[in-house]
Amino acid sequence: MLSATSGPRRRPKSPLRAAALLSVLALTGCTQVVPGSPEYAPSGSGGVLVREPCPDSEFECITIGVPADHFTPGSETWQVTFGLHRARVQSDGVLVIATGGPGSGGIAQADARLAGMRYTITDYYDVVFFDQRGIGQSEPFRCDDAFGVAVEEVDPSSTAGERDTFARATERFVEECFAEAGVDPADADLYSTRQAVEDLEAFRDWFDADQLILYGESYGTQFQQSYAAAHPERVEAMVLDGVVDLRTDLFHYGLEAAQAYSDVLAAVLTACDADLLCAVDAAGSAVEQYDRLAARLADGPVTYDHPLPDGSTEERDFTLDELHAAASGSVSEPAMRTMLQQALNAATNDNLVPLARLASAASGADPDTGAALPDPTFSDALYYAVQCADYDVVPEHSSGRLELDAWLDAAAAAGVGQQRLGDVAFGDLPCLFWPDGGAVPTRPEPMTAPPYPLLLLSADTDPNTPVRNAEQVFARTQDAALLVQLGGPHVIYDRGDSCVDGAVLGVVTAGRLPEPRRITCAGELSYTYQNNPPTTARGYSSPGETVFAVLGAVLGNPLYANWFGPGHMVIGCDEGGTARYLMSGDDTVQVWLDGCAWTDGVPVDGYISVPDGGTGYAGATLALPFAELSLEEDGTISGEFRGHPVG
Repeated sequence: MLSATSGPRRRPKSPLRAAALLSVLALTGCTQVVPGSPEYAPSGSGGVLVREPCPDSEFECITIGVPADHFTPGSETWQVTFGLHRARVQSDGVLVIATGGPGSGGIAQADARLAGMRYTITDYYDVVFFDQRGIGQSEPFRCDDAFGVAVEEVDPSSTAGERDTFARATERFVEECFAEAGVDPADADLYSTRQAVEDLEAFRDWFDADQLILYGESYGTQFQQSYAAAHPERVEAMVLDGVVDLRTDLFHYGLEAAQAYSDVLAAVLTACDADLLCAVDAAGSAVEQYDRLAARLADGPVTYDHPLPDGSTEERDFTLDELHAAASGSVSEPAMRTMLQQALNAATNDNLVPLARLASAASGADPDTGAALPDPTFSDALYYAVQCADYDVVPEHSSGRLELDAWLDAAAAAGVGQQRLGDVAFGDLPCLFWPDGGAVPTRPEPMTAPPYPLLLLSADTDPNTPVRNAEQVFARTQDAALLVQLGGPHVIYDRGDSCVDGAVLGVVTAGRLPEPRRITCAGELSYTYQNNPPTTARGYSSPGETVFAVLGAVLGNPLYANWFGPGHMVIGCDEGGTARYLMSGDDTVQVWLDGCAWTDGVPVDGYISVPDGGTGYAGATLALPFAELSLEEDGTISGEFRGHPVG
């Protein structure tokens, strides 16, 4: 694989978004063709635009025609789609959400995100999500097959020959990506943020909104800052969540991200050591256990038995790259941080299955076959198309190969090789070999005295967009406000935290910044740790511990955590048997266990149901070799345990 191809700014992907976009792509329902400005009409439409309900959604999908190149007269027309949710009571303004990536489809996330917003926004503001040019319904740029082919990796200690090999392999990858996508390399600049923000301006013009309230998360902060720099008079207020500092170049951003990822991983491991239950499972220091496992894998992969959905197992190798993928893919969210702690602790007992599954989720691979599993809501090709078009990484009179040496040598001097997750620094190396279409990449100069209220949000444990970015923007911007959540995730708004959400609400609905202008909110580094299932049958020492060991294993499985339906999913259990998950029509998660074991010699048969999409109180009937137990939704446990009745 390309070294750290996910890049430092990608928000962790969610299959919930995948399911939503699949429905969006299968457009059905009534289509309304209405007159529109000819310059914004889709090619061949005779000067019209298309409005239609987004399937299974509260949003209306509006497709407009835009110039492929906003800065060259006579450019061909592209189609870009926006999702619009009208204010339920009356419209006091227009709130535009720019999602992360770059490369994510915003419309796929729209309904789930809207559900978390307060009624004071949804009742009185029009809400807009959009598929940025290059994803979803907006001129998609994808090369999933090219990304599924492995190429050489490279690191600061590589030889000149190894670097030459990497450069050639990356050049081939880029050529194959453009060929597969059917995109002319001469058009590479058309996917830049400076082009995409003009699509939003075209929508604003069509919608006849005098001003927009802008919210951006992760890469979306780069997008919204770029729009505001181009059209400051059209901005009513702006909230940036997980801030990208436009003054930081791509190489130094990678260095900062590598340090932040490594620091947050250290914090997660240290938190395990400080938690009694986690420390017991770790059988010592979690920090030392991680380093010991990394050192072991540095000598070569470790063989383990990987469970398959049919109940059989397959011998596989677990590698150091997979450990790094599992760790880097899990440190952005509290729930995933807890899951990482549990997986690392399982590895201390030679169970590498949970770590392997975390690695699969992080790399976008099928957990059963290992094959690349494209996410329809995210385009890796667009990630690079935007990043490489936005940053000037190969100066005039230089070359990608020369800059590769400069980047790797500077990274070595910065000590990246000594960091636990230092390879994050190299996520954007393909940009050294990406075509520029003849244009010189440019980024706008951010405003230091914006004529609108600006709220900056960050977490001090955000590895994707390190808090230093928000602090730098805050330090040079007049009359802005900075809110930092202690121990929080990457992107902190719309997670139910009143401290954060209240500050955002004040800016959106009243243009009011919080006082004082720099505040902190409490957060959670990780959620409550629950012990892994016992390693022996004797470890199931009581009915309650037995029931909750099974529930924890079933509902804390990395595959389940990254699946939200629809339909069903079957997985192999760590020590044999299977678990079948079904999301029913009433949003209840149902699980059937067939000889499912997490402890050798302790198969479990039974049924578990969890209402409210898996967030409600669970009920279960479980059969183990030494117990027959029932769990009611009120927490009551009954049945028989080791020959004795349970009341």
